Amino acid sequence: MKKETLSNIILIAALIFLTTLGRLATNYMAIYNFTAIGAGALFAGVVLKEKKYAYIVPLAALVLSDIFFQLFTEIPGFYGGEMLFVYGGFVLITFMGTRIRKPKAGNIFLASIASGLIFYLVSNLGTFLFRDMYPHTFSGLLACYYAAIPFYKNELFGSFFLNTIMGNVFYTGLLFGAYSLLKPVFVKQTGNREQFA
Repeated sequence: MKKETLSNIILIAALIFLTTLGRLATNYMAIYNFTAIGAGALFAGVVLKEKKYAYIVPLAALVLSDIFFQLFTEIPGFYGGEMLFVYGGFVLITFMGTRIRKPKAGNIFLASIASGLIFYLVSNLGTFLFRDMYPHTFSGLLACYYAAIPFYKNELFGSFFLNTIMGNVFYTGLLFGAYSLLKPVFVKQTGNREQFA
C-alpha cells in the first residue's frame, strides 16, 4: 500500500476542518444535523490511505467543534455518555468509507445516504441507553427512534431526509469535488512521492 504523504494529509484535513465550520453555522441557526461531519468521516475513510489518519482527522474536527460549542456558545459541546454513541457513529461511517474499494460517484452517493442512516440509528441508541426518557424495552427503543424524527425538522429544511440525508449528500459532493480540483494544484507528483506545489 502506498504510504500517505504529508501534503495529501494536510489538504484532506484542511478540507474537513473548513467544512466543519458549517456545523458551527448550522447549529447556530438551529438547522441541526445539516452538517459536514458525517461527510468528512466518509471522505477521510475513502481518500486517506493510512487508515489511522482516516479516523483521527474527522474525530479531531468533531472534538474541536464540540470544544468550541462548550466554551463559546450556549449549545452544550459535551453532554454525557450518549456522546460516545455520536462519536461511535462517526467511527462507523469512517469504517464504511475504508471499505469502499472503487470510489465511483454511485458508490459515494449511496454511502453518503447510508452514513446519515447510520448516524441516526447509532446516536439515538445512545439517547435511549443513557436517558430515562423511554422504557428500556424494544418498544421503548422504537418509541425513541420515532420521537427523534421531529428533532430533525426545521422551518427551513423541514425533515429528517433534507437535514441529515441531503446534508450528507451535499457535503460529500462538496468534499470530493473540492479534493479532485485542489489535489492537482497543491499536491504535485515527483516520482513516487508527492509534495506541495
